[in-house]
Amino acid sequence: MKKEIKKIIEWSLQHIGMYSEDAASLVFRTGMVETGYKHLKQMGGGPAIGFFQLEPNTLFDIIDNYVTYRPSLRTDLYALGYEDSDAEIRVMGNISLQAAFCRLVYRRNKNPIPKADNILEQAKYWKSVYNTELGKGTVKHFMEMNNG
Repeated sequence: MKKEIKKIIEWSLQHIGMYSEDAASLVFRTGMVETGYKHLKQMGGGPAIGFFQLEPNTLFDIIDNYVTYRPSLRTDLYALGYEDSDAEIRVMGNISLQAAFCRLVYRRNKNPIPKADNILEQAKYWKSVYNTELGKGTVKHFMEMNNG
C-alpha cells in the first residue's frame, strides 16, 4: 500500500503545483509518523482527521488565510473534491485532499523543506512545523516510523 500512497501523494502535489521530491518525501513521512496510514480519525477522540491527522481548525485556517488569496489553488482543491459545505468529511475520505492540505501546512512555513535524503532534518522540520512544540510527537518517533 505504501507504493500506492506515494503515487497518490506525487500526483496530488503535482496537481496543486507544489511537487518536489523533497516535499513528496516529507508528506509521505508525515503520514507514516501520524498514523502509519492506518487511521482516518484521531485516536482517543481528538478532532484530527485523515492519515495526516489534520486538525479541522488548521484546515479552515488554510482555506481562510491562504487559499482564499490564491484562486488557482482554490480551483485545484475543488477539482480534487474539496467543497466548503462538508469540508471535514471530504478531506477525511480523500487521500489526495489530505496530501494537498498536508503540503499546504508546510508551504506556509518560510523555511525550505529539507532534502529527501536527510531524514533527520525532515524529522526536525516535521516536529517544528507540523507537530509543533506543543504536539506529543518526537523526532525519535518520526525516525522510527520512517526507518531512519
